[in-house]
Amino acid sequence: MTDTSQARPISPSDRKVKRVSVVLNPNGGSVPADGREILERLLSDMGIESRFQMVDQDCEAACQRARAGDCDAIIVWGGDGTTACALNSLAPEDPAILPLPGGTMNMLHKFVHGDDLDPGSCLQAVLADPVEMEIAAGEVSGHRFYVGALLGGLTRLAGPREALRKSAFVQAAAEFGEADAFSLDTPMRYHSDAGGQHDAQALGIFLSEDPGRPGFDVLATAPEGLLDLAYTGLTVLLADWRNAWGVERDFASIVDVEALESTGIEATLDGEPVTLPRNVRFTLVRKAARVLTARKA
Repeated sequence: MTDTSQARPISPSDRKVKRVSVVLNPNGGSVPADGREILERLLSDMGIESRFQMVDQDCEAACQRARAGDCDAIIVWGGDGTTACALNSLAPEDPAILPLPGGTMNMLHKFVHGDDLDPGSCLQAVLADPVEMEIAAGEVSGHRFYVGALLGGLTRLAGPREALRKSAFVQAAAEFGEADAFSLDTPMRYHSDAGGQHDAQALGIFLSEDPGRPGFDVLATAPEGLLDLAYTGLTVLLADWRNAWGVERDFASIVDVEALESTGIEATLDGEPVTLPRNVRFTLVRKAARVLTARKA
């Protein structure tokens, strides 16, 4: 299980979860078609009353409906983007969130729950002995993210990559043709408070996966030509671009990024597209949100 040495135990009187609100994204990459029925049955078998809010086109609205009811915890079943939306939508005084893995990457869920990412196992382990865990976030231009930010033209491959994960090969090919990701048109330069400085065509700023070492893992790549860029792009599509050849690495708490030629920076924050200003600062928020995890054995 996850290291919960930084977690705050819940007092015995508050530990029993009797009522939950559930935010469920049926379009999550690994949420089954009968996900609601499965989760309702699991919660009922545990003697827990549940009220469901389904995510359609407006995740924030579903989260606001969830917080309106009287509950002991808010379960969020979806991917990293759905969980980030919930964390950003709820107030500090709201019940803590129990995130269940329901996406394709589930990076935030792995940070919270450890290697066992079976939703049923996570649910039962947490509700049997929950502790509150404070997690960090990155902040940029008024936006918060809890997994990572990708900057540069290669973020245009997010659509085709998602289509590939769903085995929608025709859609992936069409979106790939429209992405125009392999043009050397997004040069950037970053400086970090750790002293790092690099020029890059693609930049990744990820929250550390080590609970005992909060910060940003910064990864930058500056392909020298179309062949190098194509190699990195194919790695983005088929694997994890952080493992691509020629990626420079840094660790920091503050990262300043400047677009060298364009007036804005194409980016995705926890998978959601956004256009950032030409000059931006990424800062670490060490205690950004509370989630429920299982007490370490």
